[in-house]
Amino acid sequence: MKLSILIPMYNAQDFISRCLDSLLQQKLNYDEYEILVMDDGSTDKSVEIVEEYAKQHSQIHLYTKKSEGAYSTRNRLLPLAKGEYIYNVDADDYVKPYTLHRFLEIGVKNKVDLIGFKTSVTKSVEIPDDINDSTVIESPEIISGIEFLKKYRDFRVEIWWYLIRREFLERNQFKFSDNEYNADVIFTINCYLEATKVMFFPVVNYFYYQSPHSIMRSNDQEKNIKRIEYSYDMIMDFSKLINKISDSFDIQYKGDILKNLSFRRDTFLFFLLIRIIRTKFKTEKLRRYIN
Repeated sequence: MKLSILIPMYNAQDFISRCLDSLLQQKLNYDEYEILVMDDGSTDKSVEIVEEYAKQHSQIHLYTKKSEGAYSTRNRLLPLAKGEYIYNVDADDYVKPYTLHRFLEIGVKNKVDLIGFKTSVTKSVEIPDDINDSTVIESPEIISGIEFLKKYRDFRVEIWWYLIRREFLERNQFKFSDNEYNADVIFTINCYLEATKVMFFPVVNYFYYQSPHSIMRSNDQEKNIKRIEYSYDMIMDFSKLINKISDSFDIQYKGDILKNLSFRRDTFLFFLLIRIIRTKFKTEKLRRYIN
């Protein structure tokens, strides 16, 4: 088993078919990869749709549980995975067809811990026809996670950005925190800090769908407040990690890494302050956040 694709699902009836179709259009034999979908208490027809796919494709497996949140669901999926590599995918997004086998071939051969590639933001509900061509992928250099943090100040933290070697993940006992909106930030940075081999392919392989109904773009006051609270907690955890590295880590390029991590943290902080200003908080709570 080369690859385990993990998908948390909640009310994704309009998108899950497209996601699964893109994952089934890969040059991998059915016994070389598995698609593990865990439903997080959906109230629409998502489960029925995946059940039909599972009947026709033996590599698709469906699990169900009560509603807990996306990252709690990811933590439940991790120990179920059997593949040499793990790929976390969102149910409303999709992957470029006929590409994953190339990343896996290079990754497996070199035992790379993290295999990264570019993401494209899209509002299209259909997989574009022009992405089905086979793009030539050349092997990039292999560097350590420490070198990567030094080299790329604008590194991406989203978990769909990379494949991760399962043995590396289990050895370091990495799990997502209970921050249901930003848990991938600290998770990804911790992976970089421990990874000995990282590869980044400068090609688009993942399509991030911007649904107008997503909580990340919702104008609902209650959802905005919850999003701000989770972002605030993430930024505080980010600062704790920076301080921990500063005080306790003896690593190469420490000064550059701290500078780049602080830049990423402050980028998150800037956009958090914008959201706070746009949200109608009481003055006392607004002051607390800004302080």
